[in-house]
Amino acid sequence: MFNLDAAKKILEGAVERRDIPSTVAIVGTATERHTVAVCGVRRYGGERVTLETCYDLASLSKVVSTLPCILRLVSDGELSFDDTVGKFISNAGCFQTPSLADVTIRQLLTHTSGLPAWKTLFAQASTRQTAIANVLQTELIHAKGTIVYSDLGFMLLGIILERVTKLRQDECAKRYIFEPLDMNETSFGPLANAPVAATEDCGWRNQLLEGIVHDENAFVMDGVAGHAGLFGTANDVATYAQAWLRLDSRLGREEVLLECIKEHVTDGKLRRGLGWLLKGENSFAGKFATAKGYGHTGFTGTSLWLEPEQGWFTALLTNRVHPTRNHGEYIHEIRQAFHDALFGAVNVDTKNIGTNQLEASYIKKAK
Repeated sequence: MFNLDAAKKILEGAVERRDIPSTVAIVGTATERHTVAVCGVRRYGGERVTLETCYDLASLSKVVSTLPCILRLVSDGELSFDDTVGKFISNAGCFQTPSLADVTIRQLLTHTSGLPAWKTLFAQASTRQTAIANVLQTELIHAKGTIVYSDLGFMLLGIILERVTKLRQDECAKRYIFEPLDMNETSFGPLANAPVAATEDCGWRNQLLEGIVHDENAFVMDGVAGHAGLFGTANDVATYAQAWLRLDSRLGREEVLLECIKEHVTDGKLRRGLGWLLKGENSFAGKFATAKGYGHTGFTGTSLWLEPEQGWFTALLTNRVHPTRNHGEYIHEIRQAFHDALFGAVNVDTKNIGTNQLEASYIKKAK
């Protein structure tokens, strides 16, 4: 089913060319998994990665932590997709027209709330509480229904989780998702002793980030936010993917899970479910992704893709932002090449890396 050797060559080549410092990749079905590659170093000049290496999952946090916690609450009847922000946070969007208070959970999950993509909270707030206060007064600058991928929207979902459960999001995710699924190598940072892949040599924080969240806004929220902050291993991400392929009841009721992976909005290029990105134009999941497939990426170089009808998943973790965020600029091409090779889009010569058409095309782009 999987062309593991071909996919491994793609990733080994990317590490060898220093397009990415390291990668750990796992593919599988609902009941089995295969390690594709474990190669590279945690940081340049440092130790090699292993299956136990934790990666900064970046925006995979949205679908591995925030989304499933929301789904558990929906399944338990504690909130609905059409509840408004104002139902849980009375002072959200004070004196605004249109008001943030009128935005629904569904609009936040589909990135159609009208919120901006991002703002520099880390430059405006010095504590978690002031950052939250800032998020709650963010103006809606886009027309509702317009797809604008928004970190702020998922930060707001995290705040709602905390209001409903009375737990900080790290404790909420641990109780509702990580402990039930035995995802023992997944947690919010900072990580003190775990083997972790480094990300950026951050000038603002004046240090190499190892076990400290890369995302600046998550950092000012003590590393715990709805949009970023999660660290985990490829094995744990694989465990999570397998739970989705099984429609595991520990994630929520089956009808709630199925609601998430159907198309809710599209602009002709992007297609979105609830939280999940569906196959659209120029998908990172390559030529073999189907219209029923869904997944997500993270800025640090992580990705997860699932094909429910065919019954497989891919978990690809890298630390492409090491030593700077300008490094690893070809991560989209690497993801596509990995997926295409995995399913035999071309005849890959695994004995002579660099001679197959797929990799030659990727190298040409990289140069």
